[in-house]
Amino acid sequence: PTRRSSDLAFPVVAYSESAMPIPAQSVAEEKVLHTGFDGKTHEYCPYNETSKTYDQTRVPLGVNVFLGSLAQGNWELKNQSVLDIGCGTGTFIRSVQGKVGTISGMDYNDGMLKQAKENLGKDLNLKQGSADCLPFEDAQFHACSMNQVIHHFPMDENYSFLKRSFEEAFRVLQPGGVFHLNTSTPEQQRDGFWWLSLFPEATEKMMARFPPLDIVKKYMRDSGFIVDSDSVSVPLERALIAEDKYLEQGVMGAFDADYRNGDSSWAMAENCGELEEGQRVIKEMLKAGTADAWLAEREALRKQVGQATFVTVRKPLH
Repeated sequence: PTRRSSDLAFPVVAYSESAMPIPAQSVAEEKVLHTGFDGKTHEYCPYNETSKTYDQTRVPLGVNVFLGSLAQGNWELKNQSVLDIGCGTGTFIRSVQGKVGTISGMDYNDGMLKQAKENLGKDLNLKQGSADCLPFEDAQFHACSMNQVIHHFPMDENYSFLKRSFEEAFRVLQPGGVFHLNTSTPEQQRDGFWWLSLFPEATEKMMARFPPLDIVKKYMRDSGFIVDSDSVSVPLERALIAEDKYLEQGVMGAFDADYRNGDSSWAMAENCGELEEGQRVIKEMLKAGTADAWLAEREALRKQVGQATFVTVRKPLH
């Protein structure tokens, strides 16, 4: 069934409540893609631009889970070498730096890597590369992290790029090492972000870009990782955007480019030509005095499903 604005007494567009993720192959092809450093075109977000203000709204999520998992391993934190795959502007590295032995970063995007170097300094080991072919040696690290990255991977062949990226993380880890993935499920994309119900086509495309959790776990097992009942956790309170920024402007955040740069789903809405229509709907709600109630309903839904899912697994000792 579809939930429509008439059901809510708010002038909002329809969005799906189906429990099933939308298969990537059934979604219309994306029309706006950017060329990466390797000449490939599978990136929908213009990170060379959005990276410049990305840190104004984003803060790391899951540092406590990551460090807690490392502390349960065979090495003291101060002796562990860590790799952040898809390090972005370096905020996760900065949160972990000083708590572990050494930390390195890798990112695909020129703009993100430029910001990371400015934020972290020249002495840190930062490399450009692709997650399916990591520019690091076998068994080089005690832990790897990958934070809100996998929806930027190609989706073809049932997310085969994702599987190769997990195999690469397995390769560069020492036996007993930890791999920590921070992602979102398709359902979290649909229900956990207040603005996405305004953009039905962008919602479908974002849901397709996030691999279902069952596929994530299967590919981790296929790559050799130990996946057990403690591997998956979902934070229900925190949003991906910083707490003091997330609802600071209410629905007016939709009109702030710097706010929108904090989550790539806004770029997808622009790519789909839906941004202006969504903004028009918000203006209607503001005029009708229903915007606050609509946002409160969307936020109540977010706190039921969360915005992020952590999957933390380990490479076997033998």
